[in-house]
Amino acid sequence: MIPQTYAQAFLEVAPSKILGSLLDEGKPLPSEWKHLSSYPANGKPEKFVLRHPISAKEKELKNINEFWFQASDEEKRRFIDALERAEKIVAKGIRNAGSIEKFAKLWNRLPGLLREEYEKALEENGFNPAMAEELVHFPADPMVPDHDWLSRLDVYASLKAGDVKLIRFKLSPVQGFIANARTERDLWAGSHILSLLTYLAISELWRKYGPHSIIFPHMRGQPFFEHELGELEDEQKLMIGNMPNKVLAIVPTNANLESLEKRIRERITSFFVNLFKAAWNFYEMGKHFEWDEKYVETLAGYFSITLEDIPLKQLDPSGVISENLKKYLLAIKDEKESEIHSYSELFLLLDQLTDFKSRDYVRPEQDAGFKCTLCGEHLAIGGDANHETVREEWRDFVKTLHSRGIYDIKTGERLCPLCLVKRFYRRFYPLWVEKYPRVSDAHLGELIKEHFEGNYLDRMAFASVSEVAIRRPTEKAIERCIKGELYVEENDRRKPVTWADVYKWILHNLEIEKSQPPKFGGSRVAELTPKLYSLSSALLLPFKRLAPNSEVLYIENLRDTKTLAKVYGTDENDPRLKGVNIEGIRDAVEELAKLIGEPPKYYAILKMDGDNMGKVISGTKGVKSLREYSLGKAPDIPRPVTPPIHIAITRSLSGFAVGKVPEESMNRNAELLYAGGDDVFALVPADGSVELAHRLQEHFRTDWDGYEPLQGHTRSMSAGLLVVYYKEPLYSAVRRVNELEHLAKESGRNALAIGYLKHSGSYYRIVVNWGLFEGLNERGCEEDNKNDAEEIPPLQSLLKELRENEKGLSNRIIYEVAEGVETWPNNTGAVLNLLKYELMRHSNYGEEKEREVFNRFAEFLWVARHVRVKVSEREVKELGIDPGKKALRMLTGRLNGSIERIIADDPEREEPDESFEDLKRELQDLEGSLARGGFWFGRLERELEKELSSAGVGKDLAREIAGLVLRKQLRGAAYLLKVLLEMGVGA
Repeated sequence: MIPQTYAQAFLEVAPSKILGSLLDEGKPLPSEWKHLSSYPANGKPEKFVLRHPISAKEKELKNINEFWFQASDEEKRRFIDALERAEKIVAKGIRNAGSIEKFAKLWNRLPGLLREEYEKALEENGFNPAMAEELVHFPADPMVPDHDWLSRLDVYASLKAGDVKLIRFKLSPVQGFIANARTERDLWAGSHILSLLTYLAISELWRKYGPHSIIFPHMRGQPFFEHELGELEDEQKLMIGNMPNKVLAIVPTNANLESLEKRIRERITSFFVNLFKAAWNFYEMGKHFEWDEKYVETLAGYFSITLEDIPLKQLDPSGVISENLKKYLLAIKDEKESEIHSYSELFLLLDQLTDFKSRDYVRPEQDAGFKCTLCGEHLAIGGDANHETVREEWRDFVKTLHSRGIYDIKTGERLCPLCLVKRFYRRFYPLWVEKYPRVSDAHLGELIKEHFEGNYLDRMAFASVSEVAIRRPTEKAIERCIKGELYVEENDRRKPVTWADVYKWILHNLEIEKSQPPKFGGSRVAELTPKLYSLSSALLLPFKRLAPNSEVLYIENLRDTKTLAKVYGTDENDPRLKGVNIEGIRDAVEELAKLIGEPPKYYAILKMDGDNMGKVISGTKGVKSLREYSLGKAPDIPRPVTPPIHIAITRSLSGFAVGKVPEESMNRNAELLYAGGDDVFALVPADGSVELAHRLQEHFRTDWDGYEPLQGHTRSMSAGLLVVYYKEPLYSAVRRVNELEHLAKESGRNALAIGYLKHSGSYYRIVVNWGLFEGLNERGCEEDNKNDAEEIPPLQSLLKELRENEKGLSNRIIYEVAEGVETWPNNTGAVLNLLKYELMRHSNYGEEKEREVFNRFAEFLWVARHVRVKVSEREVKELGIDPGKKALRMLTGRLNGSIERIIADDPEREEPDESFEDLKRELQDLEGSLARGGFWFGRLERELEKELSSAGVGKDLAREIAGLVLRKQLRGAAYLLKVLLEMGVGA
């Protein structure tokens, strides 16, 4: 029934019918279709365009415009007939789909099928086939073109089947489950398991109601979905978890929520329990521990699985909470109004209802005993025995595993059922990739035993944190590359030799990996080759007997057998370590380090999230007025989101997560662990991490990628980026990067919060605007021949000069500013003069000193301009402002609001942000600019005066607060420069 209903809906509203309705004698479109428009604008368009569903940025359909508005009525009718024939061929295939699986395959391929048939029909009838692509993305309503017809078709087909309701699914907890990780594989497994569990719920939904019923996440092109259909071409896409923990669907009103929830719960629970039983079987745990049903209870009771629904119906404007929606509903005439116009409030109510119900869930209480060493929450397997027994059982069990060549669990670990599943998951994954139905196989343990018996564990495509760290080239390697002494030839480019290249070469030489080894070149390559063979020979025994491990490239892990054993999670008595020449490995590593520098030990964790998604749906953030989406007359009121627009938005999120994020991550050697919707989580080499974060938010904020929308220029992302030592516990690092992302959002959103946690314990945190990193890129092997600092971005120019140190600007300036600024006065003029003085004092320029110092002065201030800061209640009080505790708190909040408005970049601000050139022009007349209240801190002073006056405080203190803010920004800039230099950013 679903295929037939969809095919009929398709034929009623395809582009031939939309265009036909524009002819004088044309047949009007169904009223139900027209009621799905954001606003009932009358008339005929003078051009065909798409307007971005959020930003309203226009995308012209040039080829159709060139034809349609110059063609005669007869040519138009002939054109429409050709389109209709193509559409009937596609519709016939859909109608004849004999099963929901076949329908899902056709729905997934629908844009491509349409494009092919349109191209054939147009060519056969003498029309320009380039119009085919534009027809696939044709606006659902040419007068209000804020979404395409395929996005609306999914909703129209659902409504055509009868009354509908919205269903919301939520799986939790998320962060806690993922963050309980000791290794990067634990991190990946936690993220991927959650994605797969969510997808099992989605699978139940689409198999019952069709894939078009899923509003979020959009299913077309989703790797998990295509894998289930047997349509996925690139299996590597499955490595990345990309399913959010929330799902939204539109289903018939008579859908039984209780029955659906029961099926989903059973599907998720049975898979999770089967996975545990498979792990128990594979690891032969029954030889060491007694089976206990409470292990199954722990698994079955861990996740909160929540389903809620709400009817999709028209709301009375008088009872609507949102003022924007109230204005919107009142603006639409009764006969033109549809249930979809009330969608934004219904969606938000449903979302809140689901969240409340999810929070009410209480997990079963855990028995007393010895807890899991990984999560610390749940009883370890066998943990209810006495301490000595538990320790002995786990020690014997792990020893037996290691004797079988299985190193999934390290010596000293004892795991609960949940964490055991996470450790085992990478063994399940290859079988699932091979065949999707294995997800429901009750005999997984035996299948996995057969798969791995006598073989090494397949090396997963993702790398360890140390492998990520060593992908960063050292300063020595960059220098040798620039001089042409030593480099890797890759895709007709030269790049510095990294320790990751060395590691890859060794794996190839030892026949552990079959991929192509790096191709080394340069005048000193003859020195490199014997050193590689020497290290490869020394690593033969540990890599073959145990497993490849990049941590053996660090000298600190090569002191003795005990330190090497710790790397492998075993002890020094392990017989496989016998005969390993640790001294030989150490000597070979030291010799290579003389040539390319010591292996880098720091890597970055990147976590990103889109800002204000809920406010976009409600129409209070990011979106424009109805007038800006319409080609006809429309009121100047905000346009909330409707289901077709929500689908267009979620399609764009899928395009970002499935397309842009993996591509950019691969280009910058990152290990992408999760990319779902507007969320990103990745491990990145430190030097490329800032550039990756900046590129991703640029893609996110792009309006159009061809005819597909991304999120648009009025949207933004916030991100946390933690640079951390490779031995820092992952659970601790993940917690910190979550805090950094939260800090970026708390600082006004649309920002990057960078944290640098040193092995010594020192911790730096700075929040900056994305605009600071505009144009930033890696120099690589190419000698930087741009002598004029204005030709490269100001941040990169300043970093370059600081790296020159004795030749340009001494990096001692960083410490002088960071420490000295604390004693500077709260006077902007004095602060600027003191900064200029310190720059003069620490510069090493010759005849061009005045010009170069001016450039560094401008660059340093440009960096400071983008650093976000706040003032504390204590700082305000120290300035002599003390209106009382409560009033002080309120005033400080308002002052920080003013500071945020001036410093933070607002993606919705229409006027252009100030440029580096603007700043330089103001600096050229420093005294005059200060007198006129120039610079950002001059504008801030005026804003602060208003706040202080309204609070009954003397506005003369505004200048002092502005001076305090500038001091704090300079201190933040100094720390930022220190961190970026140590990360190797822009090198």
